[in-house]
Amino acid sequence: MPASRSNAPVMAIHQSLANTLPDAMTALRDGELIIVPTETVYGLAADASNAAAIERLYALKQRPLSQPFSLLVADLSMAMRYGIFDDRARALAKAFWPGPFTLIVPLKTDAPLCPVVQASGKTVGLRVPDHQNTRALIAQFDGALAAPSANRTGAPAPTKGKDIAPFIRAGAAICLDDGPCQHGIASTLVDISGDNLKILRQGSLTRDNIMEALPRP
Repeated sequence: MPASRSNAPVMAIHQSLANTLPDAMTALRDGELIIVPTETVYGLAADASNAAAIERLYALKQRPLSQPFSLLVADLSMAMRYGIFDDRARALAKAFWPGPFTLIVPLKTDAPLCPVVQASGKTVGLRVPDHQNTRALIAQFDGALAAPSANRTGAPAPTKGKDIAPFIRAGAAICLDDGPCQHGIASTLVDISGDNLKILRQGSLTRDNIMEALPRP
C-alpha cells in the first residue's frame, strides 16, 4: 500500500492538465488518492477497481464500510460499463450530464469494480462532472473514480482548495486546485434503480427539472 504524503503538492490546473496529468495518472494507478475539483465540491478520488485504494479512501474519510461511494465517469458510454440504463435513465443522463446530477441505477454484474466500493449493494451511483479538466483525467485514465467529497464524513464539503482539511490533503498524493467550485453544493441525487423515481438529495436541479426530462408515456 503506498505511503501517504505529509503534504500533497498543490497543482494549479486551470486551463490545462498537460503538466499534471501524468502525475495524477501515476498516483491513481499506484493505488493512491488524489483530490480533484468538480463544479459542485472538491472530491477525494481513488481508482474504483482497486480494493486497497478504496479501503484507504474509507479510512481517510472515516466512513462506514456499509455506505457505498458514487463514481465519477467521463461520459454516458463509460457509465454504461458500470450500470444498467433503461430509457428513463438514458433520458436523464442525456439531459443533465455533464452536470451536478448523480444517478443511481442497477449495477451491472460484470462491472469492473472492486466489491468493497459498492458495499455489497446491487446499485451504483454515477455522475459525469461538469469540469473539463477532471473529465479529461477520467477519460484518459479510462475508468471510474470513486470520488466522495474531500472531507471527513459529516464535516462540511470543501468548495475551495484552501478549505480542504490538512489531514485530508496529507492523505492524498496530489491536490489539483482549480479555485472555487462553480455551484458549491452537492449534486442532486436520484435513484431510478426501481420502478419509482426517488430524489434522495436535492441539489441545484429541482424535481420539476427532473420530471420534465423523463420520456413521455
